[in-house]
Amino acid sequence: MDDEGAFDIIIVGTGLTESITAAALAKAGFRVAHIDENAHYGSSQASLTFDELIQWQVAPPRGFSSFFCSGGNIAQPRTYSISLSPSLIPSKGPLIEALVASGVAKYGGFRLVERVFVYDPSGTAKPVPGSKEDVFKNKDISLIEKRRLMRFLQFAAGDFENKTELKNHADSPFPEYLKTVFSLNDEMTNAIAYALAYCLSPTDTTLAALHRLRRYLLSAGRYGASPFLVGHYGSSGEIAQGFCRTAAVSGAVYILGKNIESVTTPSTSKHIIRLQDFAEPLSCSLFISSNAQSASLVPFPASPSLPFSASSSEYTVARCIAIIDRPLCLGVVPPTEDVPACEDPSDKPPPPPPALDTAVIVFPPLSLVTGGSSTAAATVLLTGEGTMSCPKGKWILYIALPLITTVETDPHPQTLLKPYLDATLALAVPGSESDDSPLAPLFSLFYLQHHDHSAPTGDGSAPPALAPVPLPPVLPLPDAGDAAAVQAEGVFWEAMKVLRRTGCEEDGITSFWPLMERDEDDED
Repeated sequence: MDDEGAFDIIIVGTGLTESITAAALAKAGFRVAHIDENAHYGSSQASLTFDELIQWQVAPPRGFSSFFCSGGNIAQPRTYSISLSPSLIPSKGPLIEALVASGVAKYGGFRLVERVFVYDPSGTAKPVPGSKEDVFKNKDISLIEKRRLMRFLQFAAGDFENKTELKNHADSPFPEYLKTVFSLNDEMTNAIAYALAYCLSPTDTTLAALHRLRRYLLSAGRYGASPFLVGHYGSSGEIAQGFCRTAAVSGAVYILGKNIESVTTPSTSKHIIRLQDFAEPLSCSLFISSNAQSASLVPFPASPSLPFSASSSEYTVARCIAIIDRPLCLGVVPPTEDVPACEDPSDKPPPPPPALDTAVIVFPPLSLVTGGSSTAAATVLLTGEGTMSCPKGKWILYIALPLITTVETDPHPQTLLKPYLDATLALAVPGSESDDSPLAPLFSLFYLQHHDHSAPTGDGSAPPALAPVPLPPVLPLPDAGDAAAVQAEGVFWEAMKVLRRTGCEEDGITSFWPLMERDEDDED
């Protein structure tokens, strides 16, 4: 192009939504510049090394607060890829389709989540039955409960919208619906509502929960028994970077670590963007930024039929990142003291199950005897070396708790999450015979993540600008990536409308991702 600083589109922020949008627009042939004030990709969904995480929380970053850090330096800090906002990827959904259609999936690695557990007040983590085989193998479920559970799972996996079981219950609280309509007991209700449908609270509505649950049930079997994948190297942050790489291959220009000094509009067709310590200004016909002023809003979709829930968009979420050096003993009931010793020396107890590399533990409301929330479900995501996010013999715990009701005017995340961390650490395998002390994390970081209210309410005045409404920080664990993919497609088509009006684009683009040339090694 004649002017090296002139672009069709400038996008601010390298979060997952913006990165998918940039890749799609660049593949469509537009001149794209992608800017981020951070020196890393991913924005609030970034994956950071241990040293970068320490520097990040000192900043302090926008949208995060109330940091509390304990533990000192750790060995091999550069081998960690720690996610600021961890999430899972359903095997069927908008994000996995975008990864395949864009070609980004070829350059990334993924691992199946091995098991999902629900925490029981007795102090154990019980595996959640998510398939017919799991149900019939589970000896803790009575025959009557198995029949009721199978009836519900068959209902939830099918076309339930017009079934009599749902009539007049679409807006009912989902846990209440499971008890009254399907006569499920409290244990089964907790497992389904919080560890299968990933409800955030007892007030989550039935229709939205059923839509999520059906998608998860239908995802099982595509790549393995589990319906969920975890991306290597921190998942969301690495995936965002993968889309940025794809955009760069298509000609997009990347500028990281530079603050925007000013955005001016000297004409009705151009934006002029000046960056700190950057000699030449940049110009564009379309400016895309969540903070763009006088911009046309691209709202966050909120239909219950979409593959995620936006019902809690205003919540703050308390988060904890902890690094441990002993595996968790999940799904094993510890022996009680009154069990008699084996009389036959050869009669040894069965060996414990192998240490899990990836797992999810869900804490339903009121599942902790003391200190836990009565109004929200907490989730714990465990990732090990198989996710390429930490060295061998280390695991990362990610704990998240939505603050649905604020008990304190200024909640402290370490106070809110310490009971969940302690309960999770109590599930660790015993130490050596000479050291039976409780497991303590090598490092822990507590913080709050807030909803970004900075999106403008402009009228879309010229020159054209789009402002994607920031994704809420509180979404069910498997929903954040799919929500970003759906939102990115919405931003893409809004950009198409604008660029066609300004004469930058003809009506030749008819798909979100243009057809890719088939590689010789690809069979389909």
